[in-house]
Amino acid sequence: MPAYKRILLKLSGEALMGDDAFGINRATIVRMVREVQEVTQLGCEVAVVIGGGLV
Repeated sequence: MPAYKRILLKLSGEALMGDDAFGINRATIVRMVREVQEVTQLGCEVAVVIGGGLV
């Protein structure tokens, strides 16, 4: 049983770039999605916020 029933995961836009200079790195997204999937399979609800910084 997970320690928390619900979590909020905030990802920066920069985190999605991975090793790329700009944009969204596909391999990085695939890895993140698999990790979130593992947590949800434990019974934890996950809300994901991407970005949120000021422009």
